[in-house]
Amino acid sequence: MATLAIRHINDSEVFAAIESALRTVAFFDIAAIFAYPPAEQPEMLHDGLKGISLPNAMQDYLAGGYLLDAVYVACMQGLADGLYRLATLAPDAFFESDYFLSPLVHPCISMESGSLVEEIAFCTHAPDGTALVFSLMRSTGMEAFSKEDFSALEAFAPIINAALIQHWINRTEKKVLEKTALNTENLNKSFRDFERDRLSPREQDVVALLLRGHSSLSAAKNLGITEGTVKIHRKNIYAKLGISSQSMLFSHFIASIIKN
Repeated sequence: MATLAIRHINDSEVFAAIESALRTVAFFDIAAIFAYPPAEQPEMLHDGLKGISLPNAMQDYLAGGYLLDAVYVACMQGLADGLYRLATLAPDAFFESDYFLSPLVHPCISMESGSLVEEIAFCTHAPDGTALVFSLMRSTGMEAFSKEDFSALEAFAPIINAALIQHWINRTEKKVLEKTALNTENLNKSFRDFERDRLSPREQDVVALLLRGHSSLSAAKNLGITEGTVKIHRKNIYAKLGISSQSMLFSHFIASIIKN
């Protein structure tokens, strides 16, 4: 595996080769690699999704839907390098969230809601602070990755993450990259811009957490307020926006980022 990665490190097909090699360690049917540069729109470095997503799903994901991605959020919060199950990174209500179940903006599922059985991801950071994520997924009809599968793949994490970093450095032509601190306000610009004339900053914080898959209780813990206060904020948000459900809030947010 190490020889393969080094041999193809400057090759645009490096990740297709690595994906093929990893599939002999533990089978998965789809895969994808994303780069999330600080304060910039993310890039897809490798598409192993086999065309399962709707035509505009990837475009909408890269335009702002990624802000709701639990793996992205974890990386922005200082996740250590390694291999992770999505289930260990996601908030408590993430798998029931509109984002996770929506084929309109979640590019890793088909038009059938719930078609993604499990996702695991190699995560690392380049010297410029760019988060790099190599996701391996199993879809409907398959079982989740076993402990043995996970352990076998985890053994390759140092090699995979090193290849991700070197590929990113090569891709950016080895520019001197000094900026490592993430600008939270810029990273969350889509949330800060969302209905800023009608919502208070605290209400925008509540929107961000709810749409990312946090329950009212989890959002309250993150914000240092009571669950009752979160519910009051939610009620006020709905009233200000003229909506009546979280699904409508999700649709409203997605429409706003696509428009911008």
